[in-house]
Amino acid sequence: MSLHIHWPEQWAEVVALLFLVLGFFISALLHNPTFSYIIVFLCSFLAGRVFYMKRFSEPILPFVLIILGFLLGYLIGSFWVSRFWILVFFAIGFISSYYLHLKKILVIFKSKDWIK
Repeated sequence: MSLHIHWPEQWAEVVALLFLVLGFFISALLHNPTFSYIIVFLCSFLAGRVFYMKRFSEPILPFVLIILGFLLGYLIGSFWVSRFWILVFFAIGFISSYYLHLKKILVIFKSKDWIK
């Protein structure tokens, strides 16, 4: 059995697997529920930003797989917190970040409106 990875076709799966492992380790190492909820909120805020940036410029499915890979890894590794509240904080952070970028309250650094 060969583990040869054809990078141009399978990069999204490999990166999603790496983010799944990263999410698992981050979640498993955080024993304090408050820190765990803060970290998942910040990560979801970043995921909303990435989703906003890539939504029209590239195929979106690879980035959705990467975001879901991180969320799944974080959910698997969350031993000391409620998985329901992890999903709630992730959804709130993702939706609020996407909305703030959509309404141009937060802007992308490469945009013309960033420096005024």
